[in-house]
Amino acid sequence: MKFLYRGKFCTVAISNKACGGSNILKAFGIAALTVLILVGVTGASPFAYIADLESNNVSVIDTATNIVTATVNMGNEPAGVAVNPDGTRVYVTNCMSNSVSVIDAAKNKVIDTVYVGSYPYGVAITPDKTKVYVANVASNTISVIDTATNNVTATVKVENLAYKIAVAPDGKKLYALNHGIPPDYQGTVSVINIATNTITTTVNVEKDPRGIVVSPDGTKVYVVNSNGYPYYKGTVSVIDTATNNVIATVPVGNLPQGIAVSPDGTKLYVTIGNPGRYPLEKVGGVTAITGAVDVIDTAKNEFIGRVGVGSAPQEVAVTPDGNEVYVVNSGSNTTSIIDTATNKVNATVPVGRSPVAVGIGPATKFSSTTEPNSTSLLSPISQTENQINDTGMIVNVGTVDKQEKESIPTKAPIPFLSPIWELITIIGTVEFVRKMK
Repeated sequence: MKFLYRGKFCTVAISNKACGGSNILKAFGIAALTVLILVGVTGASPFAYIADLESNNVSVIDTATNIVTATVNMGNEPAGVAVNPDGTRVYVTNCMSNSVSVIDAAKNKVIDTVYVGSYPYGVAITPDKTKVYVANVASNTISVIDTATNNVTATVKVENLAYKIAVAPDGKKLYALNHGIPPDYQGTVSVINIATNTITTTVNVEKDPRGIVVSPDGTKVYVVNSNGYPYYKGTVSVIDTATNNVIATVPVGNLPQGIAVSPDGTKLYVTIGNPGRYPLEKVGGVTAITGAVDVIDTAKNEFIGRVGVGSAPQEVAVTPDGNEVYVVNSGSNTTSIIDTATNKVNATVPVGRSPVAVGIGPATKFSSTTEPNSTSLLSPISQTENQINDTGMIVNVGTVDKQEKESIPTKAPIPFLSPIWELITIIGTVEFVRKMK
């Protein structure tokens, strides 16, 4: 074979084995194409965003690998998390900064800060992602944020200690959970018309309510009640949204905190701070106790199982596919991941100090490139599904100017890299051996 090199024709004899090398390159090319196909097809995985109250940050967990892939700096004491329906933005309440941090999910970076009422805690987003609602505990108000401008456009007055909130799946109603005040701590739910930002009715639940969630079909609202001192009898109130009446009360464990519903609406998951009803003063407080998650069958409104997790579990969320439940353990500084098929913890992920809230994004397709200054290993392009959950509690102060805060990279292996290169090596080796023969 002749080829032109620096103006001269050179002759090269090519053996069959050398041709085999060319085929090996082809094999590697095919394998590389396989990599791209695999990334496009199997690269879908939601991210879980954990609000670490005492660390003043958000830990980002890739649910495909259960590895913390980024840590994003927040305001003072982040307490509530909500991910918008397409997974592009994450909204985090900072209760001691009286603000909401807006995170660009593709870059894991705070791109805006919105100031709201006093001691913001619960946060929720409308299905059309145009509005964000924030429960201001100390102000007894709900702030309404326009997501196009990140400005507060309305403030709704509610009852005592508005704590957690949830939006109906059709986007027409907002349910605000009011914690209640001494001496009776009577809990209520304010039902708010989203079109007019007015309260249409108020529903009484039990004492000291801690969490709220709406069923995927919008027909039920579930409220977890702590019923604290001197009762300590945890319950879940079931509200019929057509009549706004409590139609059932389900007993759960002691000191319940968070509640989430499965995507198919068949199960509830309730975090329990003291499942054994231990005398807290004798055992060293609730953080000395292994917490649990109680599982409820929504068809029968019955308790059907309990899963041990870390200490002082707060909020809980279910992945869009319903296969896993993420539980943040404030006393253990961990997140427990429960397999819903077995009701067993299959992973425990260390996060920041005092995690109190979790939000899970939709299933996400990725590109193979990353944005500048991004700590994400892959960049989100498009998403599909949404997940509803609630948040946890504590009181107020301080403001600062709007600012963009960089995320802190966390060293972690690229989830698909090692298996893929193993595949390439295997394909290349097989092709090489075949050609050598």
